[in-house]
Amino acid sequence: MRVRLASCLAFLAAFLAFLAACSASAEPVRVYLMLTTATAPLGSVTELQLINTSGEDLRFTGDLFNHRGEALGTAGASLSDAPLAPGARLALTSAALETRFDTEAWTQPAMLEVSADVENASFVAMLRLRSAPHGWTTNVNCVAEGAVHSVEGIDQPDSTYIRFVNTTDERITNIRGTLRDADGDVVGTANRRLLASLQPKAGAWLSAARLAQLVGSRWSGQASLYVSHHPGLKLMNLNIIGNETFVNFSCLDRAPNMRGMEATARYSVTFTARWNAADHGTVPAGAHFTTLAGAAVNADADLWVPGELATSGLENLAELGQTSTFLAEIAAKTDAGDAGESVTSSGTGATGTSVFELTVSRDLPNFTFGSMIAPSPDWFVGLSEFPLLDGEGRWIEDTGDMGLPAWDAGTETGTEFSLSGTATNPQQPISLLTETVGGTVEFNRGTIGGSYLATIRFRRIP
Repeated sequence: MRVRLASCLAFLAAFLAFLAACSASAEPVRVYLMLTTATAPLGSVTELQLINTSGEDLRFTGDLFNHRGEALGTAGASLSDAPLAPGARLALTSAALETRFDTEAWTQPAMLEVSADVENASFVAMLRLRSAPHGWTTNVNCVAEGAVHSVEGIDQPDSTYIRFVNTTDERITNIRGTLRDADGDVVGTANRRLLASLQPKAGAWLSAARLAQLVGSRWSGQASLYVSHHPGLKLMNLNIIGNETFVNFSCLDRAPNMRGMEATARYSVTFTARWNAADHGTVPAGAHFTTLAGAAVNADADLWVPGELATSGLENLAELGQTSTFLAEIAAKTDAGDAGESVTSSGTGATGTSVFELTVSRDLPNFTFGSMIAPSPDWFVGLSEFPLLDGEGRWIEDTGDMGLPAWDAGTETGTEFSLSGTATNPQQPISLLTETVGGTVEFNRGTIGGSYLATIRFRRIP
């Protein structure tokens, strides 16, 4: 159901009293979207409020980082001239913060880390934004982890922007996401790379329009974006409602039960081949899918990545259905701690099923695999680091049947269902198959008329 403007304002007004974050001195309270006098289009007045919820007088200091993660102005700048009494509130405008940090106005939202001078003292940091043109005041300092759930579609008047913030001191790499519509169906291609990397303390924007390009499809209504698990990665779901009011739909919400929070999970995985003449036109003689090979992995495994060059192992798998080199590459990743033990399962004919079991862990929560589309020059189906943790960090119970698009490994040329292609020189990046095969069968971004050659389903085993 669509959230209307009146309910949004009521919701946000309630959060003006919400304790957005509490902290001990060892872990600062963060303000994730610290605007400045140079970012007036997002609100003519931005005000930081610090509320002392402890029983002691507190002094506050802060560190400011721009969108690239670089420190702005004075490190450990004092935010208060005098101690703040218990229950008291300190308000600092953007202009005041620029003075305290002795820095020029910055042009992109920054992250502010606030610390108190008393160990284990609790306090709240709240960011109040006065949205133009009507001057409504909202609190925009809510964040989420793993997912955002109000990504507006093309039929909605609101514009969606997703903010990624790295709160850690380490670079985060290979941030991937899966978009699901209101029915829970995957929009476009699952597990697409959203950001190659995000520097420590840095932030980056992703618009709904750019998200549609990345997943390869547009959607209607509200959708949810599930992002691969990275400790310290915070998300903000920010919408412009009617080109007037800037609101944030992201707040951490932790369920009390622990179902799905176990250290490991076991899945029954069903690969279903659906290659048939009715849906896909001419099916070549001897059409089949070769042995499936893969492993549980983390976000650094990179056994195969869309947009990058295929490894020798994937080349052999995609061209000949041979898995030995690919399995050796998995073994090397296993030794490095980026993959679990390899998993193989029998291939199928043009139609049929292949069922196997998979164990994943918090350290290796994703699944990568591949299977050759045979006969073909270098075409295959598979998943690249598909996450089995949902937006709340829980194991997914049942994915339902997910379409597996056809991929071109970029290692051999050819436009026929045949093994007689020639080596591509230079080698091309892995891409969704877009090719007219045999002059009649037309692949467009991995499907034939929107129909997949195969699907996969993960069901969690109790």
